[in-house]
Amino acid sequence: MTKLSLFAIPVALTLIGCGDPLGKDGLEEATAGSSMVEGEFSAEATICPGSNKVYGIDVSYYQGTINWAAVKAAGKQFAIIRVSDGTGFLDPKFATNWKNAKAAGLTVGAYQFFRPSQDATAQADLMVSQLAAVGFGAGDIPPVIDVEVTSGVSSANIAARVNTWLQRVKSRTGRLPALYTSPGFWSGLGNPTPSPLPYIWAAHWGVSCPSVPPAWGRLRFWQYSSTGSVSGISGNVDLDVYNGTLAELRGL
Repeated sequence: MTKLSLFAIPVALTLIGCGDPLGKDGLEEATAGSSMVEGEFSAEATICPGSNKVYGIDVSYYQGTINWAAVKAAGKQFAIIRVSDGTGFLDPKFATNWKNAKAAGLTVGAYQFFRPSQDATAQADLMVSQLAAVGFGAGDIPPVIDVEVTSGVSSANIAARVNTWLQRVKSRTGRLPALYTSPGFWSGLGNPTPSPLPYIWAAHWGVSCPSVPPAWGRLRFWQYSSTGSVSGISGNVDLDVYNGTLAELRGL
């Protein structure tokens, strides 16, 4: 499993503080997501989670101050926490949410909202450096790339840059990443098959079973709602399920 020595490559990034920080609930992302989730894959496979399921949430600073003990008591067993919006905005709650969620007994992971118009390697290195800072290691959920906007970039270039991110993060952490996207958006890119093939996290709301591209194989994560209510969190929160056991989740 992961050792911190895998994070030894130095990272030199300029974090741009201008512009609105868009994230899981940001305007651009929400706009893209609402159209994506209603779409279908042109060659879809509908997969229902099995009998073993682990329930969790994904969060960013938009959820404010979270009472993680209450989240745990509400039956949530994992949390995937935003690191950044591209290289331009570090989520100010990332380290706090990671520390407090873990202290409350949740299995934790991190996602990065991917900006196709920005350098993919720089985004990957930022992700890795932030994970190293919080002590990412064995038992934590693999890093996640959140792909849901085009930023004016062609489908072919988005696919190539996603692959660059996946390969960079895998080489630096020794862990196969996960990829979050939704049916309509990915089919709009032509249903490319990423390399390496990541764990799939499908965002598909308002259905009983989500759709994924057949070539991607097993469904791992499913975001089944963006308007959930969970004790310990004010307002809406994304609701997720892992299709498997908790032990398996911790061993990814």
